Amino acid sequence: MKQEITQELKQAFDTDLADAVKDFIIVRESVVDDDWASNSPTVSDTIITSGRGVFTGFNSHEIDGETIKRDDVKLIALQAETAEIKLNDKINGMTVINITKDPADVAWFVQLRGV
Repeated sequence: MKQEITQELKQAFDTDLADAVKDFIIVRESVVDDDWASNSPTVSDTIITSGRGVFTGFNSHEIDGETIKRDDVKLIALQAETAEIKLNDKINGMTVINITKDPADVAWFVQLRGV
């Protein structure tokens, strides 16, 4: 079932939704050493991956001004085409605030906050 849904969504991304689907870059920085004396973390590794998805806004009833702000962006991305997304990753320069997935485990719903 999951494979069928994934295939149909991939096909929709390639055809009907092609004009709305955008490529994106995920940047994850791993901190290994946090120098508490100077309060400056040392970044040891930067992992860069990519994916594609639909960037959209949140519905007005979802925006509460605290958890979800008016300028936050929602990204809908296929899990099969995207590496795992984690909190605080950067996607196209925006910070990942929250991540959820659909019940079929096919798509990521990512809350992004601008710089």
